[in-house]
Amino acid sequence: MQQCEMIVSKLVDRVRADKQDVLRKRIEDAVVEQAGAEGPEGPAAHRFLLDLDLFVNMRGPEFIYSRGIAESLRVGEDIFELAYVLKKAM
Repeated sequence: MQQCEMIVSKLVDRVRADKQDVLRKRIEDAVVEQAGAEGPEGPAAHRFLLDLDLFVNMRGPEFIYSRGIAESLRVGEDIFELAYVLKKAM
């Protein structure tokens, strides 16, 4: 799925140049961890990246609210930490 790489590139392109390499690595590591046996191009990886993109694009109050109800969402706390780091690097 070339879509995963497109989402990663879109996210990384939005952050400051001095943070891009570090954040690309961090996103790729998180994708591998989340994807498990499906691999970094599988449906779980794609879903994780779509969720990450969604959280990165949320406004502050909405993001904080979503983070507060993470247990009821299909995502874990780690995606919010990564999204927060990306938001700060923009």
